Amino acid sequence: MMDWNQLLSTARMEHNHAWVQQQLGDERSQWQRDHDRLIFSGAFRRLAVKTQVHSLSDNDHVHTRLSHSLEVASVGRSLGVRLGRWMREQGLLSDQYSDLGIGTLVQAACLAHDIGNPPFGHAGELAIRQFFESRPDYLDGLTHAERSDLLGFEGNAQGFRVITCLERHWFDGGMRLTAAALGTFLKYPFTADSLFGQTNCKHGVNQAELPFMRELASHLGLVEKIPDAWARHPLVYAVEAADDICYALIDLEDAVELGHLDYEEVSLIMKELVDRGARRNLYEQLLDDSKAKLELLRSAAIDALINEAQARFQSHYNDILEGVFDEDLLDWRQDSAGEVIQRAKTLARERIYIDLTKQADEGRCDHLLGGVLSHLITGAEAFSHSDGGRTSINLKAHDAVIRLGKFRPQPEDSKYQRLMRVTDYVSSMTDRYLIRLADDLTRLNYLAIDSCRN
Repeated sequence: MMDWNQLLSTARMEHNHAWVQQQLGDERSQWQRDHDRLIFSGAFRRLAVKTQVHSLSDNDHVHTRLSHSLEVASVGRSLGVRLGRWMREQGLLSDQYSDLGIGTLVQAACLAHDIGNPPFGHAGELAIRQFFESRPDYLDGLTHAERSDLLGFEGNAQGFRVITCLERHWFDGGMRLTAAALGTFLKYPFTADSLFGQTNCKHGVNQAELPFMRELASHLGLVEKIPDAWARHPLVYAVEAADDICYALIDLEDAVELGHLDYEEVSLIMKELVDRGARRNLYEQLLDDSKAKLELLRSAAIDALINEAQARFQSHYNDILEGVFDEDLLDWRQDSAGEVIQRAKTLARERIYIDLTKQADEGRCDHLLGGVLSHLITGAEAFSHSDGGRTSINLKAHDAVIRLGKFRPQPEDSKYQRLMRVTDYVSSMTDRYLIRLADDLTRLNYLAIDSCRN
């Protein structure tokens, strides 16, 4: 069984890969520091111009990845506080860990949960995968495991790379978050290669970060289920539940705002959830303002779902700590609150995600990302073969190298590392920056792709 004394480690990986233990009980807790490092990071700030569901919407009330992440963090904090209180009351945690401390830890991990998403969100992930599928020549010479990272590009694995390598301390620990925060962030603590060819499975660790992941897993005492695949940190389930709660409900709320769904059909789903919670029949006391009603219903529905997630964590506590719990905290069985959420997701798939404007934007995203990736990779390879610029390269390749900036390949980089650096740069872009870059390259006759304009 995993041990909370290891799982809640406040040690940070500092310079030269040394774990340095931090004091937990100062006036600004170590997990508050994690939270603040994330809030003030450029990678987090760029989420304000990255797609949640609706790309480049003219409606300022529609969620972006940033507003979504802040709301997930709020829900995660509430759930984390409740779990911390229960575990302390049951004698499962020592008194050095406060309810608020556990809540802050979950909140920090929630803030980071989408930090690796590329421009245009899940459409961007798919576009990157399809690009490498269509250009197998770019992957010549890579190992099967390295190819898996690019053919199965995953925002979760990119997020782990961002917080441990790319942000703040460049390839020297990244943000240097606590071990507990890194473990709580890792929804998929395994590599793509460890999935043994399974399709449609997400992964959370790239080959480049695997050595660090092994150290982190050993430090936290995570259960290794098969080589390079570990059981989740117990608090990951709270992060996942908070994410599920928010995107299932908020996607519907955005759809009402945009006119894809009407108030009545969405309120019916939320009322089912409210009727399961302590705030039963709240909606009967609401005003006639449908937007205000929906906001209050959503609040009460979130409270009901947090209650269910807490109850599931408590009832499956031993399995979670032993690393054998393979379900969600939101139960998807018939007549459960989780089943209502599943219906909300189905409604979103059938009525929101098929929106023609959304599909058109995502279709053009394929051309944008493919064209930009091709330009940058070609330039990076030319730069590498020129002995790091010691011999001349053409103007087009020079343009790519200049744009890559600090992401440009280093002389000692392998082909896999060069491709990862280019993908790092592209995935860090916002939706609008990608469009501007593609327009600029098209104007210079370096790309021949259609612009993607709102």
